[in-house]
Amino acid sequence: MLSRYNGKKVRIVTEDGQVFTGKAEAYPAGYGLYAFDRAEESLCLGNTFLFLSDIQSIEEINNPSPPALPRDRYDGLIGRLLEGSCWIVDTLPEQVPRNAPGQYFRADRYFRQPERLAALYRRFAELLLRLNCYDRMAVSFDSCEHWEINPEPEAFVRRLSALPPNGFFRAVFEEKEAMIDLDAGDTWLTLFDPGEQILCRVRALAGAEGLFLWQAPEE
Repeated sequence: MLSRYNGKKVRIVTEDGQVFTGKAEAYPAGYGLYAFDRAEESLCLGNTFLFLSDIQSIEEINNPSPPALPRDRYDGLIGRLLEGSCWIVDTLPEQVPRNAPGQYFRADRYFRQPERLAALYRRFAELLLRLNCYDRMAVSFDSCEHWEINPEPEAFVRRLSALPPNGFFRAVFEEKEAMIDLDAGDTWLTLFDPGEQILCRVRALAGAEGLFLWQAPEE
């Protein structure tokens, strides 16, 4: 967790209210155990070591914003992907038939309750972050008006978990020519025209999150 701040200028507030600023040098838990008999990650600012459990908050400072991406950066790719095949990352292993004797609609209303959607969207966010370990991911929360490349993980999970009722999220994996959409209120992700490599990864990652992957029928 703390390793991502290595080499960055940060402002740290500790649990007892002390404030430290400076360029951070990250040390793994193994070093903490060896040098301080504390098996925790730490950051060193100057001559001061601050351990993970002692830190209340960390803020990067003097960190310029990345240049804005053109609004139409992915328009051509998105248009092609929307014409291709799609797969569903779902809480169910297959589409429920129209004449199924169960109680799909009542169960669906239960799973769409806000607290359950927030927990589900957190699982979706963590699946996407794991995909992002392999490939660059561009995300938009405002109908493709603005894009962010490789979003900061914690902020990304919080934002997707709290997707508003009228919200829409899209992730584009440009190099893999694949796209993932989420409409607020839905209990599934839609994966557009994936190649075999990303499809295999999504299948494995979905399974790890207790989710299922199935191909949407052709309309």
